[in-house]
Amino acid sequence: MMLMKKRQYRYALLLAGALLAAMSSPLIAGATESHVRIADTARAYIAARHPWQQMKTKITVQALDPRTKLAQCPVKLEAFLSAGAKIKRRTTVGVRCNGSKPWKIYLPVTVEAFAKVMVARHPIAPNTEISERDITWTQRDISALGYGYLQSLGDRGGYRSQRSIAQGAVLTPNMVAASSIISKGQRVQLNSNAGPVNVSMMGIAMQNGALGSRIMVKNLNSGKQLEGVVASENIVLLN
Repeated sequence: MMLMKKRQYRYALLLAGALLAAMSSPLIAGATESHVRIADTARAYIAARHPWQQMKTKITVQALDPRTKLAQCPVKLEAFLSAGAKIKRRTTVGVRCNGSKPWKIYLPVTVEAFAKVMVARHPIAPNTEISERDITWTQRDISALGYGYLQSLGDRGGYRSQRSIAQGAVLTPNMVAASSIISKGQRVQLNSNAGPVNVSMMGIAMQNGALGSRIMVKNLNSGKQLEGVVASENIVLLN
């Protein structure tokens, strides 16, 4: 009787061990990679390389389908871009495992970059000189501004509107043109540095000109028309 009880006890132990092994082995063999770890790998890759490093940014990784199951990677995950791809507002990032059971998956990642931009305070009519009274500053996601944005009204001597600008619109380079700082018919100083000697003479502007633009001028001494670059409110540099 005692021998039978010992055998039954030993059998129970073996059975319990077998059941425990049967329950635990599939969990180990079928362990899946954490979706959080995959997303963190993609996020860190973009965070270190996006073009808005000096700005406040928000990086969003699209969540994986909950049904996605990938073998747990025993080594560090690696993020990458497809050949020729560049980091933009929306970028598809690859994440791969180079372990014994390699795999790779792609995740959409969005970067929002925030900066203060100029916004029209009220409707602005075409061909209007834009001043501080016409604009206000607000923080926007500049990664979504496909036409760019203006950072200052002082660039190239100021701006005038090229078309109607709606109230609340972000001012972009294609909405404005550099303001003229020289007017047609204005007397200007013509400077030429062609050759070893700098020559200055007086002339007349034949057209309006913004800072840095090329305009036609007439030499008052010779009457000859020349082309030059507007250097200031009364100086044109000749070629």
